[in-house]
Amino acid sequence: MHRFFVDSKNVSDEEVRITGSDVNHIKNVLRMKQGDKFYVSDGDITDVTCEITEINSDEVIAKIIEEHENTELASRIVLFQGLPKSDKMELIVQKATELGASQIVPVAMKRCVVKLDEKKAANKKKRYEAIALSAAKQ
Repeated sequence: MHRFFVDSKNVSDEEVRITGSDVNHIKNVLRMKQGDKFYVSDGDITDVTCEITEINSDEVIAKIIEEHENTELASRIVLFQGLPKSDKMELIVQKATELGASQIVPVAMKRCVVKLDEKKAANKKKRYEAIALSAAKQ
């Protein structure tokens, strides 16, 4: 069954509202219809099974069928990673997220070849967050 991540403000007692790029994914890629079921996680405590009740152009509304406890690991894994050359960090972020790391901290070591300024660091952070979100959906 497919899993989607939503902001906790989009989860109420009875329904879930999915917005953004996941709407296109549900409608056009997965071709889900009214009555199809999927999992939703708000990233905190709530994991729920939902059934689609309505699909609009900008949101998907689903009713909550069953609530589950979060399936996160009991221990938190924090990865402190020295900055590697080229795009190796993207692969590290992807695989660490798939394996269950709760946090990845890039570290500029004394002998690192890679040097990041403020602007590059902000862009890289956005890129790494997108990769981590995609990997978490796996």
